[in-house]
Amino acid sequence: MSIKSKIFIFYAGILLASLSVFAILTINISNQAIVEKVTKNAERELSLIDKSLLNLANNSENYARILSMDNRMQNQLERIENNELDSVDNIEVEKTLSTVISNVVQPNTNIAAASIMSSQNMFFDVGYIDNSSISTYFNRKLINSITQNKVPTWTGLIKVRYKFGGDENVFAIAKTIIGMDTGHVLGTAVLYLKEKDVAAIYLNNIVNEDDKFFIVDSQKNIISTQDKSQLYRKFDEGMYLGKYKIEDISDTKSLIRNIGDRKVLITVQDFKKLDWKVISVIPLDEITHENRRMTQIIVIFGVICLICAFAASYLLSYTISKPILKLVNIMKEIKSGNLKLRADLNVKGEIGMLGDGFNSLMDKINGLVEQIYAEQRLKRENEFKLLQSQIKPHFLYNTIETIISFIKLNLKDNAMATAKYLAGFYRISLSKGNDIITIRDEMNLIDNYLSIQKMRYVEYLDYRLEFEEDILNYQIPKLTLQPLVENSIYHGLKQKEDKGILIIKGARKNNQVRIEVYDDGVGMSEEQIYRVLNRPDNDSKSSDFGTHSVDSRIKLLYGEEYGLTIESMVGQYTRVTLTLPAVDY
Repeated sequence: MSIKSKIFIFYAGILLASLSVFAILTINISNQAIVEKVTKNAERELSLIDKSLLNLANNSENYARILSMDNRMQNQLERIENNELDSVDNIEVEKTLSTVISNVVQPNTNIAAASIMSSQNMFFDVGYIDNSSISTYFNRKLINSITQNKVPTWTGLIKVRYKFGGDENVFAIAKTIIGMDTGHVLGTAVLYLKEKDVAAIYLNNIVNEDDKFFIVDSQKNIISTQDKSQLYRKFDEGMYLGKYKIEDISDTKSLIRNIGDRKVLITVQDFKKLDWKVISVIPLDEITHENRRMTQIIVIFGVICLICAFAASYLLSYTISKPILKLVNIMKEIKSGNLKLRADLNVKGEIGMLGDGFNSLMDKINGLVEQIYAEQRLKRENEFKLLQSQIKPHFLYNTIETIISFIKLNLKDNAMATAKYLAGFYRISLSKGNDIITIRDEMNLIDNYLSIQKMRYVEYLDYRLEFEEDILNYQIPKLTLQPLVENSIYHGLKQKEDKGILIIKGARKNNQVRIEVYDDGVGMSEEQIYRVLNRPDNDSKSSDFGTHSVDSRIKLLYGEEYGLTIESMVGQYTRVTLTLPAVDY
């Protein structure tokens, strides 16, 4: 991609991103403000519903207390408790109870109906309710619970039938009737509150027709909602709350999520008096409808700005890119290897300064490249010559001492053999001053070297040379293997308690020569291997200097893909692999 295109796309992208971010932030902030407002309204609305429910519940319980404490009703129940009634008295009892009930039943209160139960759990047929429809709810266990509570007890949502036809979903509020004079349990007063009267509290606050309200009990059963067909069912937490539970977002906490293709706001309010929860589900699409017009205006304005910005960006990119593209073409030529080429832009200003600076930089780079290459090559050559200068006198002194020792021990054959090997070693190592020799000569040099070392250390050293014939005429830097072999002897095999083996193999693989120096000595740790291959350049006194120098010299001569690799296991073996190009001598 050309710099002109890049500049154009860059500025166009910045403008597009900036305007997009601005538009998105504006829309999101606006939507967020509306949602926050709706959330607060929903929480406030549920708080009002909570207070209204509390008033309704308290009033209903108060009517239950008033009914249970009525003196006339208690007198009649005392007579029933004492079996003081005849057939005429039964009519009087029912009339009295009916009169008492009518004082707390609609239209003056929210109580739809009431029932009276004797201490023997028998309902009096004195109200509007068909007692057979409620007798199954008021079993012995429930009656005992109501008696123990002493206070009005809510039995939850139940369905009752009226004597004169029809049924109703109601909440039953039961209160034990205790004699004011005797303190005996005389029966139970049951008041019925219509579910639709409870629903009227939140239905009066509905703004949008799609708003939904639910009241669920402690068992998460729906006990009040607009759709009466859902009563007595479990509240569908998976549908409305997803991974959450009602208790996770209770007490006027809100949740926004998608139900189908609509985003809704779900708010939950605890009605702690009866352990109910009031849940509102408000669709947000209707609420945010008024914000869509603002979104359209922002989008139209943003498109107009983008068109103008694209045109300005294109003109700017063309003006800047023309001389730069010329400089780029020159750099491509230099990259292909023509380091002598220079830029001639014929422009002023920053671009002209850039061209002049580029030309000056290339002049300096050419000089530095040549200088660095020469210095590095000289450094590696000196480093390896230092190694060779250390090897030859050191090896010569030790070998001469060995020959003297053989002569003193009257081992003339050993002395002569050692002298022969020493002569062969130095004949090859001199090589008429050549630094590159054949692998055959390097193999013979190592054979002479190892023969001498075996004479000296016969008790712990044995060796084998296994070179394939077809690699012997390939080239190798002189004395490449000697430092590797010496390290294997002194740092591998000499540290063992018993005799070890040193194996040197050479073979060709594709266009490469692989030479392995293997010993079954004490081995090396990962840390030691890393230190050998990554020795600092200024550390020429460490014991692994020779190995590192060989690796560096091979890489300098042939490239980074060649050199040494080391594989080892502590206490078992070490394998140093030398990789060289397969080049004829």
